[in-house]
Amino acid sequence: MSVGPAIGSIMLIDDNEIDQMICKRLINRSGMVGELISFLSAEEGLEHLRNSELPAVDAILLDVNMPRMDGWEFLEAATRELGTPFARIVVMMLTTSLDPRDLERARRFSVVRDYCNKPLMMAYLEELAAILQEEAEGA
Repeated sequence: MSVGPAIGSIMLIDDNEIDQMICKRLINRSGMVGELISFLSAEEGLEHLRNSELPAVDAILLDVNMPRMDGWEFLEAATRELGTPFARIVVMMLTTSLDPRDLERARRFSVVRDYCNKPLMMAYLEELAAILQEEAEGA
């Protein structure tokens, strides 16, 4: 019996093309992710989530600092607009911020399950897979 990838689908939202390239390369090399959907802006990611005809994503890798709509504004809008379907998604915030207030702020959102420093590392994907597995077993 074959087992699918540990993480069915991930949405990557990061405005930095180099960070996107690093994340994509690691995700592809990991073999842990079935589908990767990426956006260079939070607005595009939110628009994708608003479209109920598209398949749901299991997890979101979310940059904190972005122009126009930052990661915090994305979380607030998605929580407010999408409700329960968004609450089921596991969000991992990726940041270069060293400000402890950002970590505290992240903890206020129940969907944010981890807060990690860039760059994305294999250990982060393994943690994300473990969180998703834990939630699947508890469902």
